[in-house]
Amino acid sequence: MTENPAGDGGGNGPSLSELRIAVVREIATALTGVPAEDVPGRLCAALLNLLPVTGLALNLTAEGIYSTTLGATDATASRLADIQFTLGEGPGVRAAEVSAPVLAPDLSQDARRWPLFVPQALQTGARAMYAIPLGNSTVVIGTLDLYRDTAGRLAPADLASAVLAADASTAVLAGLDHGKASPEGVASWLHGAGEAHNEVYQAAGMLMAQLGAKADEALLLLRARAFREGRTATEVAEDVLLRRIDFTEND
Repeated sequence: MTENPAGDGGGNGPSLSELRIAVVREIATALTGVPAEDVPGRLCAALLNLLPVTGLALNLTAEGIYSTTLGATDATASRLADIQFTLGEGPGVRAAEVSAPVLAPDLSQDARRWPLFVPQALQTGARAMYAIPLGNSTVVIGTLDLYRDTAGRLAPADLASAVLAADASTAVLAGLDHGKASPEGVASWLHGAGEAHNEVYQAAGMLMAQLGAKADEALLLLRARAFREGRTATEVAEDVLLRRIDFTEND
């Protein structure tokens, strides 16, 4: 099941078996001999070779919250992830919630679905997004968020490839040694991938101390200011940590 009011397009194409072989071959070739810390970037590049999109990002969730960008092919893909993290809405957030692909072939028509996200997403140059959950119907560990700089539906074969790519990515991430403590281990690059969003939680901690607010209230204040100023939560958090802004002053 997918969330896609506009439909997926039509036409014949390769078989599911052929698509699966192509996905596995591309990812296996790209990741052979690659150290763990380079896996996210190489995996994103391999997926971009497979899929007819402008860019993509692999994003993780924690306790159901869209939280960490593991890897991205370009600045726009990273920005789209940051905007969704800041606002708590968008195709990736929704895909994680419903454990199913969420397709937005023309973002300009989706203001009713995501009234906060769409205006900022369009400013990045994205015109279409397609989010595929990582995991299964019971447990979602993140999303594969694809975007195009032109509006348009994914052909059935392309959507099937995206789902297969998400499944393969889930297997790759689950198969890595998450307990390895050496600098080459997953813990190293996973920590680095989350540093930007860690700043948000650190800034929220400062607001809790300054304002006597609860954790969820502090995070909401930070996100609200980011939305009001047309910035991401990460950008506002950096200003809080560097004391460039003070929420105690008429905020």
